[in-house]
Amino acid sequence: MMQMLKERWQHFSQRERLIVSAGGAMVAAALIFLLIIDPLMATIDKLDRQARRKAKDSQELALVAQEYVIKQARIAKLEQRMPSPPAQFSLLAFIEEATTATQIRDRIVGLQPQAPIVIQGYQETAVDLRLDGVSLPQLLALLVAIEQAPYDVRVHHLQMKPKYDNPVNLDATLKIVTYAKV
Repeated sequence: MMQMLKERWQHFSQRERLIVSAGGAMVAAALIFLLIIDPLMATIDKLDRQARRKAKDSQELALVAQEYVIKQARIAKLEQRMPSPPAQFSLLAFIEEATTATQIRDRIVGLQPQAPIVIQGYQETAVDLRLDGVSLPQLLALLVAIEQAPYDVRVHHLQMKPKYDNPVNLDATLKIVTYAKV
């Protein structure tokens, strides 16, 4: 086979040899491009896209890590305000004291404790408080007293409606919650 190709090569004229050589070089260049360079460039493009995606993921992960640190600090701060296990904190008693201090205990229509719920290692204790005919300054004084509680006590829900016969007075419904570590 090689012998036959050598004989044919020798029978070619100079111009035919040049044309066959140029054609062979073009075929070799096309094969090199198709078999080596094109897959290499496709792999490089794919790796560039992956690198950009990983850089974006890394930035997002850094942001999530910052948010996590901030939230962990917030949780630690909130846990400091939670009653420690040996301490007994009664939300119901606290609300009664706060309403007495703000002189609206006689306006209580309903004071109903809810069953404690355990959520992700924390026990939520809630009390529904309904007040009838309180003034806005009295209600604000109660909210301030709740805010200044020795432990973390929050108003989870507040609904106010003016009384029909006397719009200065309000009917208010509050859901007050506190959390303790289980």
